[in-house]
Amino acid sequence: MLYEEIMMDSPTLLRFRIFRYLMKISQENFPIIHLAEDFNLNYQQAVIELTAIEAELKEMKPNHENILMGAGKVNALQLDCTIDEYRYYLLQKSVPFQFILYLLNDEKPNVVDFCEKYQVSRSTVSRKMENLKNYLQQYNLRLTYTKANLVGDERLVRVMLFNLIWLGTRGLELPLKVDQKQVNDLIHKVSEYFPLSLSYFGNIELHYFAALYLIRIKQGNFVKYDKRYNFLMKNNSYYDFKRTNLISDAFELTAKQQQAESSFIFFLSHYVPFYTIKDETSLQQTLYDFSVRPNPIYSLNTEFLNFAKEELFRKQPQILDNPLILGNLLNIGFTLYVTEQSIPNIQTLVTPVHKKENWEIILEEKIAQFFAEAATKNQYSFVKYVKNDLVESYKNILLPYFNSVDFASNLKVGLALEHNFLLVNDLHQFLDDLKFVDSELYQPRRNYDYDLVISSSQILSKTEPKLPIYLLDYADDDKLLALYQYLRKLYNQKNLHETIANA
Repeated sequence: MLYEEIMMDSPTLLRFRIFRYLMKISQENFPIIHLAEDFNLNYQQAVIELTAIEAELKEMKPNHENILMGAGKVNALQLDCTIDEYRYYLLQKSVPFQFILYLLNDEKPNVVDFCEKYQVSRSTVSRKMENLKNYLQQYNLRLTYTKANLVGDERLVRVMLFNLIWLGTRGLELPLKVDQKQVNDLIHKVSEYFPLSLSYFGNIELHYFAALYLIRIKQGNFVKYDKRYNFLMKNNSYYDFKRTNLISDAFELTAKQQQAESSFIFFLSHYVPFYTIKDETSLQQTLYDFSVRPNPIYSLNTEFLNFAKEELFRKQPQILDNPLILGNLLNIGFTLYVTEQSIPNIQTLVTPVHKKENWEIILEEKIAQFFAEAATKNQYSFVKYVKNDLVESYKNILLPYFNSVDFASNLKVGLALEHNFLLVNDLHQFLDDLKFVDSELYQPRRNYDYDLVISSSQILSKTEPKLPIYLLDYADDDKLLALYQYLRKLYNQKNLHETIANA
C-alpha cells in the first residue's frame, strides 16, 4: 500500500486523489463529467467532492479563488497550494497521523486522553488505524494504547516514525516538540557520518532524524548495542565511542546507554544506499573498513559482483567496478545482516507496484539464484532470513546499469518518409534526442539490419511484407508520444532477447 492509503480513510483519500488529478490535468475549463467518469462517480457525487475540496482550500488560504465554475466546469489552474501542502492539511485531520504525532509530543500519551483531545471514540481510532497496524506488522512493530507508543526493535521504530512523518510533511515543517538547540548540537556532532548532510533536502531529513532520536531517548525508549556491529565499530577510530558524548548531558544516560545510542547513529549511517558521489569521504571510509576487517558482508558482495559480471554484465563487466555500486550494496547487506528481517523503507510507500518488464524479471531471477546458493553456506546463514529483501534491493541497485543505454544495444531504425523539411523535421529532432535509437534514411539493401522502419505510407508493407514497419500518422497530435512508447517497448524486447542469449 502507498503512504496515503495507509494514513487516510477512504473519503479523505478520494479527495486527495481528485486534487492530484486536477493538478495533473492543469486545465482552466475541465468538464466535471470527465472527472466523474475517471473516478467512477456520478456527476452529483463529483460535485460534492469538489465542493468539499473547495471548502478545504478556503480554510487553508482564505483568499483562495474558486475552482468550481458554471456550466459544469472546474478550473484546475486555481489550485493555489501544492500537493504536499494539501496532503499535510488532510493528514493533520487524519487519526493515524494525529496519533503518531501525539505519542511523540505528549508527555504522558494514552488512548483515553487522545480520544478526548481529538473528540473521537476508541472504536473509531481502532478502525481508522487498521491499515497502519497491518503495515507495521510487516516489520514486527506494533502500536500500544494504554501507554501510547510504537514498540518493537527500537532501531526500526525510529526509522518507521521518520518515514511516516517525513512523507506526511515533506519538509514543510517539523511538527515535533523538541529543543532545537539540542537538535542542532547533535547534527553538528554526527553530520560527518551522513552523506545526506551535503544536500539541501538531506540536511532537512537529518533534522527530522535528530529530533526523533532525542524525543525517543527523552521518553525512555532506548536502543541496545548489537554485537553484530563489532567487526565494523570495535576498535575503529572512525567510530569513536570515546569522543565527546553525542547526547547532551541533560539526558543523564549511563555509559552503556551512551554507547548503544552512539552505535545506533553509526548503524544509521549505513542504513540505506546513501552514496551518490564517488569521492565522498564516508563512501571511501565504508569501502576501506569493510575490505580490511574480516566480515561476511564484504565477501558476500565480492562473490555477488563476480557472479553478476559473469552472468549479467558479460559484455561490459567493468560497469560493476563503480565504487558507488559496491558501497551501496555493502550498506544494504550490512543492515539486513544486522536486523535479519525486512526493514522499513520509503521506496515501497511512494512507488506504485508496476508490471515488471521481462528484462527486469530476468535480472531478478538471476539474483535470486545467487542468493539461494549463498543461503546454503554457513558464513552467510543470515541470508535465508532476508533473501527476498536482498534480491529486491540488489536488483534495484543494478537495474539502472542493466538497462542503461551504454550497456544495452540501441535500436536500428530506418526512415522511409517524404523529403519535406516541414513534415519530418520534428521527427528527426525527436529521434536524435533518444539515446537508445540510431536512425538513418531507409536503405533497401540493409533490410535485415533494421529493428524497425518508420514510414508514412503502406507501400513498403506491400513490397517488403516481412519488414517491421511502424506507420506514422502525421495527423495524430500524439504521434510522437505513441512512437516513443512503441520504441521503448521494442528496445526492451530486443535487449531481453540478447540477455537470454548471453545468459
